[in-house]
Amino acid sequence: MSSPDTYLIGIDGGGTSCRARITDRHGNIVGEAQAGSANIFQDVELAWRSVHQAVTEAFANANLPATCAQSSVLVAGLAGAEAPVAVEEFLHRASDSFADISLLSDAQIACLGAHAGQDGTIFIIGTGAIGIALDQGQWRRVGGWGFPLNDLGSGAWLGQQAVRAALDQRDGIIARSLLTDSIWKIFPAGTDELIGWSQIAGSGDYGSFAPLVLKAVAAHDNLAEALMAEQIQLLSRQIQALPAHGRGLCLMGGLAETIAPKLPRDIQIRQVPALGDALSGALYYAQTRLRR
Repeated sequence: MSSPDTYLIGIDGGGTSCRARITDRHGNIVGEAQAGSANIFQDVELAWRSVHQAVTEAFANANLPATCAQSSVLVAGLAGAEAPVAVEEFLHRASDSFADISLLSDAQIACLGAHAGQDGTIFIIGTGAIGIALDQGQWRRVGGWGFPLNDLGSGAWLGQQAVRAALDQRDGIIARSLLTDSIWKIFPAGTDELIGWSQIAGSGDYGSFAPLVLKAVAAHDNLAEALMAEQIQLLSRQIQALPAHGRGLCLMGGLAETIAPKLPRDIQIRQVPALGDALSGALYYAQTRLRR
């Protein structure tokens, strides 16, 4: 498939932004760009526009014509790629624009980047929570099925537990604490205000309460410590469900640094630093497509 004019395009797209990186067939970076949201489960049309814009601008930044895309290999890691119907629709829109196109999830390319294209495991602990492992060419996934149904142990989950605890405290089920006081400071009008907020709150809104839990843990608040202990238990069970086989584990996401030293010893000794980012993972995969 390759020729001197073949370029490799890596895409990392999520709900907030879409990044593109272009290399030549030898892996030398020639251009990069960023565009808007690219979650195909939420909006396939918007995701395609964001990918197209990012690719076009990346070629422009490389002083190359946009028509180079037609002879290029594109690997896109996009949020929402677990939904088969969305994948099919996205590939239908994009297939005529590139010589070869592959669509993975954003977590899969993060795993490939972290382990330089080799087998390994990552677990992302941020607003959501998801584990991905590549084991002898097979993908294994745990969690990440969306809040509030899943994403157990995530920042959104932790914030939700804090809000629930505040309601329990107001109902007299549990004692008042530093954590419940901090929640009610945000809802000074009381339960009516909190319940009204909950009707429109999403995962990011609940996740915004996670720092309050961490602050209360640092102050040795018993309630916050109990919530974090439950969080550690949930995350540990998910990580241990992924294949190990002596391969490395990378913890990622905004809560990873806080959570890592609290995990069981058998998990801690597996931890290794990430070797690359999600875009490098997409490009590792693109190299395998180039060699076909």
